[in-house]
Amino acid sequence: MSQRSGKPAQKAQSGWPQQERGLERLRLLLSGQDALAPLLAMALLTGICAGVVTVGFRLLSEWPTHLFLAIPERYESLPPHWRFGLPVIGALLLGSMYLLLTPSRRNVGVVHVLDRLHNHQGQMPLQNAFLQFFAGATALISGQSVGREGPAVHLGAASGSWVARKLRLPNNSARSLLGCGVAAAIAASFNTPLAGVIFAMEVVMLEYSVVGFLPVILAAVAGSVTTQIAFGRQPAFNVPAIQLHSLAELPALFLCALVIGVLAALFIRIHRLLVPQQRRSPLLRFLLVGLTTGTLAIWVPEILGTGYDTLEMAMLGEIGVTALMVIVAAKFIATAVGTSLGIPGGVIGPSLFLGACLGGIAGGLTNLWLGEYTASPGFYAMVGMAAMMAALLNAPLAALLAILELTYNPNVLFPGMMMIVVACLVSRYFLATEGIYQETLRALDKSGTPSWRQQMLSRVGVASVMDRRFVVAPQKISVDEAVRLIERHPQWILIDLPKEPAPQLLRAADLATFLLRVKEMRQETKDTDRERTAEAEAEPVDLLKLPGDREQLAELNWRATLLEAQQKLESSGAGALFISRGHGGTLDSRATGIILPQQIDNFYRK
Repeated sequence: MSQRSGKPAQKAQSGWPQQERGLERLRLLLSGQDALAPLLAMALLTGICAGVVTVGFRLLSEWPTHLFLAIPERYESLPPHWRFGLPVIGALLLGSMYLLLTPSRRNVGVVHVLDRLHNHQGQMPLQNAFLQFFAGATALISGQSVGREGPAVHLGAASGSWVARKLRLPNNSARSLLGCGVAAAIAASFNTPLAGVIFAMEVVMLEYSVVGFLPVILAAVAGSVTTQIAFGRQPAFNVPAIQLHSLAELPALFLCALVIGVLAALFIRIHRLLVPQQRRSPLLRFLLVGLTTGTLAIWVPEILGTGYDTLEMAMLGEIGVTALMVIVAAKFIATAVGTSLGIPGGVIGPSLFLGACLGGIAGGLTNLWLGEYTASPGFYAMVGMAAMMAALLNAPLAALLAILELTYNPNVLFPGMMMIVVACLVSRYFLATEGIYQETLRALDKSGTPSWRQQMLSRVGVASVMDRRFVVAPQKISVDEAVRLIERHPQWILIDLPKEPAPQLLRAADLATFLLRVKEMRQETKDTDRERTAEAEAEPVDLLKLPGDREQLAELNWRATLLEAQQKLESSGAGALFISRGHGGTLDSRATGIILPQQIDNFYRK
């Protein structure tokens, strides 16, 4: 708002945002970088919403399977023709569902979340979230080889975005709440709050700060409490606290990590090759996925669905080496084809599945070579899960903590850390692949990881740094009106030009200098030419013609971040921005602040 009170600029500025009330004050506070207290309240609300939605998604994707499975997730009990037919029918249903939507409404999953966060200020369309909810459940019920965590991440992020949109919060807060929703969703999916926090910070938000951590932690706790109320407090997998027997086994773990790193890189490269096919007809590509999965499932039914029953058996060491090799090959093909061609599911669950089976193979072979005084194949399966998840997602810390929370076994930390380092080193540096999400964004011609400068500017709303020391004036004003404007001690003058596409900005100092010259001229001519003095006083001041520098302005909504301000300056070619309240009316009622390019530069350089 413009300053109409006539108070000095310093007093007017120090009273903000205390002069606002209710939600308006909350929104203005949240535009700052350190608005921790109100952000925690919003994070708690987001965590509850994301937890409820994730629980609802899990119920929807699990309950219908009770109609045709005697034991949950045990697709192995189905006859061969249903192992083939179920994925094909599910693929046809998904393809038909997608054909009803425009291409922009078909984007789902973690990659969509990253795209909306980094390229659209965290604004998540609700139509895509509804598609993810029902299409993701359909994919899981029909036994597609995908995980439920990818859809949960999308739904959690959409919950955070929905809360921010309903409360009309600034975009920097919307980004934070998106991360809170992701953490709550991961926590609610596996009952792993710590892994949810680290996943949100390491994979999605790409930052570590106290102000960033605390809201995400609170949201993860809320999500975990929600799932414990719905499903109980028992861990996702019931496995014994087995441990490494001897340091002589480290070479075997090292070799296992090498293999996992190579397979993770191969999986990512297949993804990078096939992802561009997502631009083709969804019915054809989903049908191809269904036929591939169904054909493999005739002989290897363990690949159907999330496969957590098979994963737990691998951690218990109850599957032989030969069977594990066959399962790994089939699961690898089915998941790579399914996720790369756009089946609405995630890769986190399959990465754990593949890592457990590969670790089980390594453990079984180690038992054969070194004898019975080695760790159980189940222990190798646990650390293999961590290595595969870390190498595939490029999320080493999140993977390590996820396995710790899933198994409640601290003995996995030391060997798990070593395997994660080796697997990530092989996948990322030796075989030149980044995490699967970043590679997918690149394959879809979308920008991925933002620069540190973009990250910094995205954390702050323009409302927290804009200059409010301004007044609005028409192009022509009388000398007396100009004097009254200067008496309000503004820094800037917005020249209202209704017939022009945008207003212009003038330094108040330039007008003050002009008025000083007018005053001096009055003194000089007062005694000699009274008539000429009267004419000069009656002549209006044209703010577009008086000496001084003027800047063309462009309009920006007050909810925007500093990054959006910088992008607006670059795209419009304007010399400065006036921050708008976002509703119609006169310039005087809309304008609430000024942003100059040097303010943006000074922010990230200080």
